[in-house]
Amino acid sequence: MFESKLVHHLDNWIRFAISSGTKKLAFDLAPSSNLLRPGYHYTFPFHLLDKESLSCLHFLQLSFVCFKPPSHFAGLPNLRKLDLYLLKGTTRQDLENILGNCCKLECLSLVRCHLNDELRVVQPLSHLHYLKVVYCEITKIEFHAASLSTFVYDGTYIPIALRHASKLENAKISFRGAVFQHAVASLLSGLPDVQNLTLDVLILRLETRWALNSPRVFSQLRHVQIMLMISYEDHDKILYIVSFLRVAPLIERLEVHFNGTSTMWFANEGPSRREIPPCEYTHLKNLRVSGFRGARGQVEFLMHIVENAPAIQVVTVDTTQRLTDAWDPDEVKPELNSDALDMVRGPLLDRLPVGAKLLLS
Repeated sequence: MFESKLVHHLDNWIRFAISSGTKKLAFDLAPSSNLLRPGYHYTFPFHLLDKESLSCLHFLQLSFVCFKPPSHFAGLPNLRKLDLYLLKGTTRQDLENILGNCCKLECLSLVRCHLNDELRVVQPLSHLHYLKVVYCEITKIEFHAASLSTFVYDGTYIPIALRHASKLENAKISFRGAVFQHAVASLLSGLPDVQNLTLDVLILRLETRWALNSPRVFSQLRHVQIMLMISYEDHDKILYIVSFLRVAPLIERLEVHFNGTSTMWFANEGPSRREIPPCEYTHLKNLRVSGFRGARGQVEFLMHIVENAPAIQVVTVDTTQRLTDAWDPDEVKPELNSDALDMVRGPLLDRLPVGAKLLLS
């Protein structure tokens, strides 16, 4: 625990700030990483905040503190923004009690807040429009936030339920370890109304199935970016990512960014596009594929999309791997890039509608 003298000074500082009627309170006690040891944290002094001071706060930023409200906690009625980093000793129930009593909350950010439990708020947060949960050890996210417009998540694969977020414009999801089809099915259940989606799956596995076996579809999804780290074991399953498109009937712009090992170059494994059940992507206008390595699954994916997208206007094929080429420039091989692009130049030009553009790089 913090020494009593330090606690006394910190309490006095907060007492002064609160007595001044402050609207913004930022409290960062995070030490350098080599000092992060259990027990070295300060308990936020809720007992110093009366009803009037609680109502004054509009912005609260806390780092490396214990955030435990008292049993009689009445909430922060005018709080607009809450930024929490490295909370210590805070439980699921603590956060639910706090958030459920912040009726005007608009922005919520949690970074490295380890609950080892669900992050769940049953009470409607009707003003919440921005939610960020990054590097937190939690088992599920569930919010009732009808006005939510932006959602950011980066962490292990967990269920996410934002079913009331009918105005969700942008969602950026980074899963560290997931089966692709499972991740898509989970997001379909929890974020069915998202309009623009970025899905990044680092430790990826693919299943050999064309459909998700779900009656649901993404009802408003228009723009999708998918970033996939393809392992050697899944070279033969690349084409199965079309399972995503079957539940996104209104998609207009699709970006698929592949990252893989050198063994993906011209990997001649996997099924033919002729095995895919019939499906037309009538709204798709723009397709971009990067990390193209001439693998059979990538070629078949491109051909399948172009053959079933009558409104397509632009197709871009890029051999650059956005992630790994930056790490290891020596992996870039111009002669292989040229050979890979030559494989698809003619076939794509033959299949594109009149007036559509093909961009190869």
